[in-house]
Amino acid sequence: MRKKQLIGKKPAYFQGQLLLADDFIDEQKYHMNELARHSLNLHGWGILRGLEVTRGSDTSINVGSGFAIDARGREIPINQPEVLDLSAFAPSSLLQITLSYETEQPSKERRRIECYGVVAASTGIEESAVVLATVQLDQAGKLTAESISTTNRRHLRTVLSPGSVTASALDPSLRKGWLRLPFRPTTIPQDQAGGAPPPFRIGSTEARSHKDYNGSPNTNGAGGTMAFPLAPGVTHLHRLRIAGQENEKKLSVALFRGGWDAVNKKHLGGRDNPMSKLLDEEIARGAYDRTYEVEDGELDPECSTLSIDIRSTGYIRVSLVAVELSYWD
Repeated sequence: MRKKQLIGKKPAYFQGQLLLADDFIDEQKYHMNELARHSLNLHGWGILRGLEVTRGSDTSINVGSGFAIDARGREIPINQPEVLDLSAFAPSSLLQITLSYETEQPSKERRRIECYGVVAASTGIEESAVVLATVQLDQAGKLTAESISTTNRRHLRTVLSPGSVTASALDPSLRKGWLRLPFRPTTIPQDQAGGAPPPFRIGSTEARSHKDYNGSPNTNGAGGTMAFPLAPGVTHLHRLRIAGQENEKKLSVALFRGGWDAVNKKHLGGRDNPMSKLLDEEIARGAYDRTYEVEDGELDPECSTLSIDIRSTGYIRVSLVAVELSYWD
């Protein structure tokens, strides 16, 4: 079974055919429409480069050279900078600076269709025009340093079909970065062997040891664990960073890889599991800002989890815990 849809028409020629003006016009229209369809569907529309709008004087703006595609897919190159005089507009006018495509039909004296790129300032936006900037005149009809806004400036962004660029094709700088978090730990269970340190006192920007705990001065520091949220596609842990302003005695930091073994249906992890513990470090007293390399930081993108365990034997403040992760390695 087959179904056909008409997607276009183009002139057909044969030997000895009498060609009229309409035949040549149809030929031109066919190629113009094909180019416009290509531009809109494969590239989108807007400013490709240049066309910056800057203040020229109290009553004028400068528009730089550049290239754009309008909303109908027509290419508009502006090869020379232009100056627009705004003195004719009323005070406090809100003006749109636009670029549009315009043609002038031929005459007996000029037997060509002339195509123009039109840079304009107006209080409205012409259909299909590309917005370059917005200009707000003051109460005296003048331009100030804050008059020109580019928030509604339309840039051309290439249209990509779903799946046309896979994650592995992204630049490495887009596939690797730091996940930065304030330390928000949960309390270590009291039934853990050897007992558990007191919990951290959690503030809005950092975690600290309690000065007093259960009605007595706290001489046992603090301890807690926290999980890192892993975004879809994370496959590798590279480094851990931890920083804080105070560490009265000694600080221990352990980083764990956990999760689930979907094949054998069992938990992956455990404090004493050598495959689970990725880091186990101690930091001496004083302010600290340490970054540790992780040698075996491979993570399963579907089932791996990541958590940190921080314990101190004296007063401590923790401002930052961060992990450097990469995606789709």
